[in-house]
Amino acid sequence: MKLLILDDEEVILESLKLYLERKGYSVLTAQRGEIALSLLKEHNPDLMLLDLHLKEGPTGIEVLKQALAFNPQLKVAVLTGFGKEEDVKDKVFSLGAKLLLKKPIQLNYLKEELDKLASI
Repeated sequence: MKLLILDDEEVILESLKLYLERKGYSVLTAQRGEIALSLLKEHNPDLMLLDLHLKEGPTGIEVLKQALAFNPQLKVAVLTGFGKEEDVKDKVFSLGAKLLLKKPIQLNYLKEELDKLASI
């Protein structure tokens, strides 16, 4: 299963990558939205784990919109530590995300949720 992770925090990005690769995922990573979109077009991953709040470049919402416009079959899980959960959930689900996860997140829980998402 090929997974693209977009998070602007390098420590989080690397820890997610290492853990999920050990659990069998083929992982691509990006710290900026435009890099993630380029990787998406080049590698066509099955899943995307998207940090909603990015410091530079396109917002997580913009990346979500563009990613699903390019590949409507892409299964996107949004990861966020900001905002009221219901407001964020309504917004990202209306745009096509399939899963909303809150930071900080336990890695084993993340893997379980990504496995479920991959199977639908």
